Amino acid sequence: MAVMEMERIEVETRMSGQVTARRNYLLAIWAGRELGLTERELSGFIEAVMQSDFEEPGPHDVIRTLQAEFDIRGLTTQPCQLLDKLKSIENNVRAELHMTD
Repeated sequence: MAVMEMERIEVETRMSGQVTARRNYLLAIWAGRELGLTERELSGFIEAVMQSDFEEPGPHDVIRTLQAEFDIRGLTTQPCQLLDKLKSIENNVRAELHMTD
């Protein structure tokens, strides 16, 4: 594999990690506000959501974490709604990153 190709793959991998981390952060802020968390609660919640992403590949671990919190508080939401919000935030993050390149 050519050096330039390896460098491209490394940059894409790094960028993908940045997108995922920012997406999870913004999604946790959105969900925390929907859940009515205080600023103090929100900080720990964001950390828990971001940590949950390391349980398995893909976004489903994050969605399960959020769904559990909505269920605990008796707020009605469906996993597909949370996934739609996740995708929307991810698209916005990708657009932001491309604007700064």
